Parts: sequence; structure tokens; C-alpha cells
Amino acid sequence: MDNDVVESVIERDALMTNNILLTGIAGQAVADINFVKNCIFLAQHGADGFAKSDTQPGPWFDYYSGKFWSMGWQLADPVEFIKPQFSGSLKEAWFKAARPYLASGQIAHVQAGLEKLESDAGLLTKIAGVSGKIFGFNIVPINYKSNGDLEMVVSHVRMIKLGVTTPYLFWTIDQSLSQLDIRIRRLEIKRRDVDAFRKNVEEEVVARALKFSEYEL
Repeated sequence: MDNDVVESVIERDALMTNNILLTGIAGQAVADINFVKNCIFLAQHGADGFAKSDTQPGPWFDYYSGKFWSMGWQLADPVEFIKPQFSGSLKEAWFKAARPYLASGQIAHVQAGLEKLESDAGLLTKIAGVSGKIFGFNIVPINYKSNGDLEMVVSHVRMIKLGVTTPYLFWTIDQSLSQLDIRIRRLEIKRRDVDAFRKNVEEEVVARALKFSEYEL
């Protein structure tokens, strides 16, 4: 591996970028996490031009998650968790849907990231949809395998809400007429493919002049 690629590492374990919570990044190479973010930005940009995530979450997520294939990622089959009449804990629903596809460490990282996010009232106000009727949010836990390959789970949460019992991001829903959609897909990329695709992905992000915000947690 090129020494220039791994000379600096991420200190914080989670960050929010473009309505996406990335977790499990502490101690990882900055260049690798930048590659992950660039892949996400390109996939999100393409999906936003194809469908609206708030009104067409299925087609949006299919395009979004499928776009990673063109950037070297191997894709597992997508999974859907759809409740037309939902009540209860949105956080617990996400963990129930995602748990089979996460390592134990990833679960702990997501839990910690959500707790930090929920404790930052100022940051919560920057997340699109928190105060509106339709709420959309993405969670991406990242993990390195023992052989150096990189894996992550991309997920999209959309809720059409009627009532909540707390002001936090992952509310307890108090009316069963709220609709919840959770879509999840596991992705994996080999170390050699990260290095092979890194430059082209970065150049495409720059060429498209994609704008993004980023907040460390």
C-alpha cells in the first residue's frame, strides 16, 4: 500500500455529511474515508437526478445503491423493511432491520454516533426533514475486514410522520398511522480496487463540483 495514502488517519468515530451519518471511521486512513465519501456523493447525486427520495424511495435507493457497482463495489441483494402503519422506536426498527448485516462493532459505532447526534441540537436543525412531514436520513456503518478489504452497509430511512413523542432524530412514534420505509444494502470492495478507483472517483467529484457539508461527531 502506498505510504502517502495511509500517512494520516481519522480521529473522530463518526461524522455527518449531506444528511448521511458515517460511523466506524476512527483510526482509518483519511484517504480511504475520503474515497468512501466521494463514492457516496456520486451515488447520491445520480440518484437525486433519477428519482425523489421523499416520494420515490424505492427507485431512489435502487439507483443510489446500484451506482456503487460502477465504482468497484460488490453488492449484496437489497433488503426492505416497510411498515405502512408504524408506531414505536424508529431507532429500534432500524437496528432490527440492519442487525443481520452488521458486525458487532458496527452496531456499537452506530449506537454511539446516533447518541452524539441526538445530543447536538444545533446539528439536528441542519438535517433536512426533521421538522417536516416527510423525513429522510441515511446511515452508513463502515468496517475493515481482516484482509484489508472495506465493507459498509448503506441504508435509507424515510418516514411520513403524523406524531412524535420526543424532539430527537430517532423519535418514538406515538401514532400508528405514520409510515416507515427502511432500505438496506451491504457493499464490499477489495483493497486493490479502492486504490484502483480512488483517483477516478475523486476527479469525477471535482469535475461535477459537488457541494457538501460535514460535521464531526
